[in-house]
Amino acid sequence: MVTIRQVQTRKDRKRFICFQNRLYRDIPQYVPTLLSDELANLDPKKNPAFEYCEMRFFLAEREGKIVGRIGGIISHKANEIWGVRTIRITRMDFIDDAEVADALVQTIAAWGREQGMERIIGPIGFCDLDKEGMLVDGFERPGMFITYYNFPYYAEHMQRMGFGKEVDWTEHIVYVDGHDQARLDKICQRILQKGNFTVRQFASKAELKPYIPQIFDLINAEYKKLYGVVPISEKQVSYYAGQFLTLINLDYLSVIQDEQGKLAAFGLVAPSLAAAMRKCQGRLFPFGFVHLLRTIRRPKILDMYLVAVHSAYRNTGLSCVLLGEVTKNAAKNGIAYAETGPQLENNYNIQGLFAYYKAEREVRRRRCWGKSL
Repeated sequence: MVTIRQVQTRKDRKRFICFQNRLYRDIPQYVPTLLSDELANLDPKKNPAFEYCEMRFFLAEREGKIVGRIGGIISHKANEIWGVRTIRITRMDFIDDAEVADALVQTIAAWGREQGMERIIGPIGFCDLDKEGMLVDGFERPGMFITYYNFPYYAEHMQRMGFGKEVDWTEHIVYVDGHDQARLDKICQRILQKGNFTVRQFASKAELKPYIPQIFDLINAEYKKLYGVVPISEKQVSYYAGQFLTLINLDYLSVIQDEQGKLAAFGLVAPSLAAAMRKCQGRLFPFGFVHLLRTIRRPKILDMYLVAVHSAYRNTGLSCVLLGEVTKNAAKNGIAYAETGPQLENNYNIQGLFAYYKAEREVRRRRCWGKSL
């Protein structure tokens, strides 16, 4: 018999987070979550998203052993913006057992009905900077620090429970070599000169800090029509900036300004932390921070996190310049390739960038499921 228990204490929050480490301990493709960040994400006193979100999370147990976990989020801001009444599934993991999967989802669905929700969707998080999407293809490839990994049987259970596709995200690999960098540099230079744009260089993270509000303003403006997106508040900007600044290498940050000095485009490509996170199992101490610092300073692989171009300059080629700056520095530092984070499958503007590069298309696909309550 499966029992479902709501997580209430910090000790149980740790159990909730660490269950996935035990579930995937023999899976080399799995990348652990950074425990300290995830504890903060699930803490209403620390995560500003709780100002407009309600969340409950639960553990499934059988004979005293944890066999599954699930979180439910009601984002009142998202429901208001999109004119819907949905509850979001997040952070769902379970053994291959129909009773366990059913009990977890039914618990979130019941809470949603109590709150007047009409639809259940997921996996999707507090905002677009949270992990989202269930892996449905590409299980054999190593995962990313910024995405979920899950077993193939998850999708089978979702279909069995009556869920259908809401949206899909795809992920790609872009190789640093295999293209004519000199030719690309000339193209990028022409684009910059034609529009009187300037690539802004930063000598330190302290120098970058004053630009962070502009960067998130641009993200809010250009991402607002993407599936399920809610604007990132000022408090969330400070919250996420604290997490991101620790993990970035300025060699792979691209900021482009227009002739008035205003932000025209932004690209964040960061060192892949996947291998380091596997070594430290998501813990900074006692030695996890050593693996992370070494990876940030001398990465072998890059992860493409965020790209945003101001709508006024969308057809000027600035996205090409953003990626061109990154590949130039990556080649100089001996990096082989970059992996994209999840991109909506119909985001043709970003996917069109890959025409300039040697690339592997759709190495992974992940899905947001949905059904009526």
